[in-house]
Amino acid sequence: MTTNKYPENQSLPTNIMLEKWADIGFEWQGNVSTAEMARLKEQTVADSTLQVIFRLVKQEGIVWLNYQVTGQVQVACQRCLDPLDVDVSGVYHLALLESNEAVGQIGDAEYILMEELGTGATRKLPIKDILEDELLLVLPLSPKHDDCDMPVEMADEEEVVQEQENPFAALAQLKEKLS
Repeated sequence: MTTNKYPENQSLPTNIMLEKWADIGFEWQGNVSTAEMARLKEQTVADSTLQVIFRLVKQEGIVWLNYQVTGQVQVACQRCLDPLDVDVSGVYHLALLESNEAVGQIGDAEYILMEELGTGATRKLPIKDILEDELLLVLPLSPKHDDCDMPVEMADEEEVVQEQENPFAALAQLKEKLS
């Protein structure tokens, strides 16, 4: 089976029409900016460019979306708030299944049911959203540098207690005036 290449100078399409590309194959290769992905942009501190390769192929009656990501994004360290590079490189395989009955044919691979993507000629695969979802899952929950120290010095408990004013002091003064 030959895979048809998407024009290389074009940006990553938001969706691809499955009815057109599922049987003949689809390939796209290029750079994707994190600025193009709103949810990922919220989690990063600077725009990054990632190298991405997408391949849609049909093997043994199952449509597979294979993609590879190479690059890093910058997130804020939760301790010092300085930028922290996070490697998001990886290779991903996603099966596009017609029904739940086909799950047994793919082993433990991840999958999407095609019925969730629409029907007939309107069936679109949201490859940009799939890429963004995968990148968000790769980001650490609480990113921090390995050798990061907390920039804030902790005050002694005694100092904090001495500095706090008694919240009832104003009431005590008022009571004295009334007496």
